[in-house]
Amino acid sequence: MLMPSKVPRISIMAPKPFDHLDADVILRSSDKEPVDFRVFKLFLSLASPFFAMIFTLPQPNPPVYLDEYEDGKPVIQMSEDKHTLHLLLKFCYPIALVEGPRLSSLQELQSITQAAFKFEMEGVKNFARKALVEPRFLESQPLRVFAIACRFGWTTEVKMAAQYTLRQPLSNSAYYEELVHVTAAAYHRLQQYHKICGEVAQSWIRMQPALAEFDDEWVWILCQRCPGTGVRARRDTGYPDSRRWFVDWIRDIAAEVHRRPWGVSVKKFDLREKAVTSAQRCSVCGPRAAGDLETFSEMLAVELEKELASVCLLDLQCTMYIYFLPEIEIDINFNESTWDSNGL
Repeated sequence: MLMPSKVPRISIMAPKPFDHLDADVILRSSDKEPVDFRVFKLFLSLASPFFAMIFTLPQPNPPVYLDEYEDGKPVIQMSEDKHTLHLLLKFCYPIALVEGPRLSSLQELQSITQAAFKFEMEGVKNFARKALVEPRFLESQPLRVFAIACRFGWTTEVKMAAQYTLRQPLSNSAYYEELVHVTAAAYHRLQQYHKICGEVAQSWIRMQPALAEFDDEWVWILCQRCPGTGVRARRDTGYPDSRRWFVDWIRDIAAEVHRRPWGVSVKKFDLREKAVTSAQRCSVCGPRAAGDLETFSEMLAVELEKELASVCLLDLQCTMYIYFLPEIEIDINFNESTWDSNGL
């Protein structure tokens, strides 16, 4: 009997351990030059209920064509590229066989998470969820992290990212492609959140001179030589008069925390230097102003964070419930049949 000639190989072999000759299934990437990942059904089934279900489907009949096999192994055409597949399969294999996976970028995190939703890989989703709020992402790109968390419906991470967006004025934020996954309502709430936190921070900072007491040891309270605010100190009510240079610093800091409502804004160096320069005109304040201001600003930063935390959590609990899950198209096809998972 004449046998059809074997179709020339158009794909390349994946690196170890995804090149094992005893593997019982091949996942073929979607690249222009596709890569074949030779893997074991057992590992895929354990990691993914989706694959576990796929492998229980009845095999096609009549027999398949030779070009739908690769070295006698069934081929599954994947919609993921080689990079995503390689990373995804690392999560499926024991650590004794592959190096532990690491997500190097937010783009990579999104690709792997989308695949994890598609294949119902809860372990991969949990890994990506924790990686999203690592300092390397959260501190440098909080708005982008916020958008990604919105995309996948991760409410806790939405709240964390929203808090970190306070570190920069929202109006100055760069545009990220991920913002298409944020609803107008969610972005409006984020803007309102910034506004409320800014107003709370500003008001709280402005109150500081009024919270001073006569027995405070700060130089702006002890000094009676340089100009004060002009408000008469009332010992019977416990409100001393602070020096003018300190009140001016408070005014500048209040404006700064209104723009960036977080503790570190209180410690802005150039504003502190401006106040110290002004204080040095006084022989009493000059020697102590820098040290007292530094200590006071450290304490103030901690207390401001506490104030914002209580207000922010209340606001987020009321408004930040965002579930904007990705549209997932299941487009895996067995090369050996006409089965399409979209038909389930």
